[in-house]
Amino acid sequence: MKTKPRILLIQPTTVHLDRTPHKTRRRLIIGLMLPLMAGLTPPEYDVTLCDERLEDVDFDAGWDLVGMTTTIGASLRAYQLGDEFRKRGIPVVMGGFHATLQTEEALKHADAVVQGESDYVWPQLLQDWRDGKLKRIYKADKLHDLKGLPRPRHELLKLKRYLFKALPIQATRGCPYRCSFCEIPVFYGGTFRTRPVGEIVEEIKQNIKITGFRRFQFIDDQIAGKHRFARELFKALIPLNIRFSCLWTINSNHDEELLDLAAKAGVFHVNIGVESINQDSLLSISKVQNHVKDYKRLLQRLKDYGIYYSLNFLFGLDEDTPDAFDKTLQFLHEVKAPEAFFNTVTPRKGTPMRAQLEAEGRVIVPDADMYTNNFVCMFIPKNMTPRQVEEGVWRCTKTFYSAKSMFKRLLMPPNKYTIQGLTENALFWYGAKRHIDPVDYY
Repeated sequence: MKTKPRILLIQPTTVHLDRTPHKTRRRLIIGLMLPLMAGLTPPEYDVTLCDERLEDVDFDAGWDLVGMTTTIGASLRAYQLGDEFRKRGIPVVMGGFHATLQTEEALKHADAVVQGESDYVWPQLLQDWRDGKLKRIYKADKLHDLKGLPRPRHELLKLKRYLFKALPIQATRGCPYRCSFCEIPVFYGGTFRTRPVGEIVEEIKQNIKITGFRRFQFIDDQIAGKHRFARELFKALIPLNIRFSCLWTINSNHDEELLDLAAKAGVFHVNIGVESINQDSLLSISKVQNHVKDYKRLLQRLKDYGIYYSLNFLFGLDEDTPDAFDKTLQFLHEVKAPEAFFNTVTPRKGTPMRAQLEAEGRVIVPDADMYTNNFVCMFIPKNMTPRQVEEGVWRCTKTFYSAKSMFKRLLMPPNKYTIQGLTENALFWYGAKRHIDPVDYY
């Protein structure tokens, strides 16, 4: 009997400053890319998935081909792994955001790179490899219409190792906005596409039947990019009796029908990139959809509908000054925000922000895309030093997740966010005391 070719698909972990891999026994959320790639793989291949954060990579298990998804934070580790497999004569394929934006760099550590979406090219790549004709670069000649996507094979992961029992699912791809720091418009060619609602509902039903999970995480960069679609989707989810989290922009809160339908459909957490409470800072990164004057009113609407939220902030923007950190903390305590994440802005290669910084000679770390921590500032801000940005971001994290802050935000008095907030804040409080970036838990 002919043995099926063995393919290992890896989600590389991040590395510590000493370049050793970051390992944990558990992590919060389940990723989508590995299960999706397994779903795209024809049945004549034997596929194994490895989330390297949770398990060691077996280099000598007789793999025929290795595929890796690369993110900016895990790119260094992906390159380490690629080199190790290639030493053993095992071909390596890389894809994802980082390999797409840094193809020539990735090709130093891989035999082939998939640029952009893999849906149309992965089966052909596998056939080329079997025929001994593997090309260096694969890029689809068109974007996928998101119809007929395969069901991601989540069951191939060690699901018990994830604390947040929610399966990732995708309803859209891309983003309708053009923020200068973001690689999403670059990766998806500036498009925003939606899946057929009926196919999303059917995938959810299949996942419930196979895994028993009734919680889901929509990993879309902006699920409410088209409100008409989002309303249709949420209406279709109501009968399923599920719970889900998602990402959207704060201006979506103007649409109260959308909020009402999301609450009825089972949303329990939305993550929002507000980025800054300084309107000039927002304009400096072309974040034109955010209006600071509306923040408090729009966040109150989430509370009115019982929707838990977390906010993302960026520091080091051109209009930021040293008082940005204290002003941000003051704002968060005024609105009693249940959760927030603080980061230095990262000048990813291939984005308009990176091009501007390079033209102005302000990038101070040549391999800035190979960073290891969200707190590291790799360029010269206009109104602060890199050290001031790094210290300010870390101070925000420690202050926001201090016992005093949690008490004021979540218990004075108890509110709709108290139970969920205390549970999640306690984890980040634990990490902050040990100088762990909250993002590391994901």
